[in-house]
Amino acid sequence: MKKDNDWQNLTAEEMLERSKTQKSGSITKPNDLAVRIGLLLLMPYIIWLSKYNDSYVASIHRKVIHLDFDGVMLSFHNLINGANMIVHEAGHGICYLLPCPQLFTSLNGTLFQLALPIIFIYYYYKRENRVLAGLGAIWLAQNLVYVSWYMSYSQTPNLYPFFLGGSAIHDFWYIFSQLGVLEYDWLISGFVRVIAVILLLSSYMYLLYISFIKENRRSKRRSIKGKR
Repeated sequence: MKKDNDWQNLTAEEMLERSKTQKSGSITKPNDLAVRIGLLLLMPYIIWLSKYNDSYVASIHRKVIHLDFDGVMLSFHNLINGANMIVHEAGHGICYLLPCPQLFTSLNGTLFQLALPIIFIYYYYKRENRVLAGLGAIWLAQNLVYVSWYMSYSQTPNLYPFFLGGSAIHDFWYIFSQLGVLEYDWLISGFVRVIAVILLLSSYMYLLYISFIKENRRSKRRSIKGKR
């Protein structure tokens, strides 16, 4: 009975909004306190990632976790990269099972790595869950930062330690060599990095906007309507 009264007190706009939320099965609303706290906790990593420029050789050999700011951020970054690498290697794995050309085999890991967050974004955008779609965009940007970093070291080394043991050929050393653009790896990686940082910062600013500013404006409008 109380639930029916709540619906009767809503405006047509609010009823439509609540109906869409229930239909989409969204569990995360932009005005949730947990979302706001999570976004604020994510801020140091977003700032750190936008400036990330680590040594390729040092990163693949790093074993020690340093308990300073950079060390903690890098550990978190490597944790995410570890999960991304499972998807990356799955892309290669498909081509190990199917008769793929070598060029596509080398490229398919990166394609898979980028495709998963894109699917994530699309899924939640269609269900009008802007928070999770925005987080998906940050995830995509984080992957692009990694891809840019990976591209920038396509010449050093050509062989690197494989996380499952042994060694493997650097994907972009092979791709760029086959395409005849290896000498421009710095330019290509720089372009990808610019896109990554723009996407990273704009997605985070969008999440802050819908979680703080937009929701505050909506609350004020509701308050004014209530007084009338």
